[in-house]
Amino acid sequence: MEPKKLYRQVKKRSAKDERLKQITSAAASLFFRNGYLQTSTRQIAEACGISKGNLYHYIKSKDDLLDLFIETTTGAFDESNKEVLSEISFMSPTLLLKKTIRETLLIIDGIQDTVLFWYQESKNMSREQLVKLFKQEIHVVNLFKIIIEEGCKKGEFSTGDPMVAAYNILMLCDAWAIKRWYFKKRCTLEDYITQCQEIALVGVNARSIRQHAPESPASREKRV
Repeated sequence: MEPKKLYRQVKKRSAKDERLKQITSAAASLFFRNGYLQTSTRQIAEACGISKGNLYHYIKSKDDLLDLFIETTTGAFDESNKEVLSEISFMSPTLLLKKTIRETLLIIDGIQDTVLFWYQESKNMSREQLVKLFKQEIHVVNLFKIIIEEGCKKGEFSTGDPMVAAYNILMLCDAWAIKRWYFKKRCTLEDYITQCQEIALVGVNARSIRQHAPESPASREKRV
């Protein structure tokens, strides 16, 4: 293929991707404010500054947006997950867990309305869409689980159920969007990232936390 033709195709695809991001962002915001059933394609088109007819070049129906939400969210997490998995063999699980929490929260911060939409409007989704959403959620949770299991193998963590610990960490991250009305008044995103990292390390009984924890009266009695 000629370089100029290839460049035009890449540029066209990039422009389409940017428009889809704009559409999903606008739709997520409208769905959260007005409700999925109450939001029309006309309102979505107006929020994007395009005609309703132009909107149909990108989506066939409002239901297509639910699939787009899942694809967009999964794509964002996939890029981050690949980087983390490539570092799991040489990076400390403690540092890797903290890094993954940071990356997850940065992604969630950028798609807050979408996260809120999942929690608020999942009742209006089809079974097929719910299955896709569940798979996407498990995909993220499994990354935390892998890191926690690696930490347990290396003696950095100690927890009876890595999957439960992983889900708890994801819920902590989601809370930045779900309770944003409260957290935005109390702390910055960086503050929240630090607090989530600390809470997560306590949750997996990290060695770095155990080493600095004050000795309990029962432990002193045993030692005596």
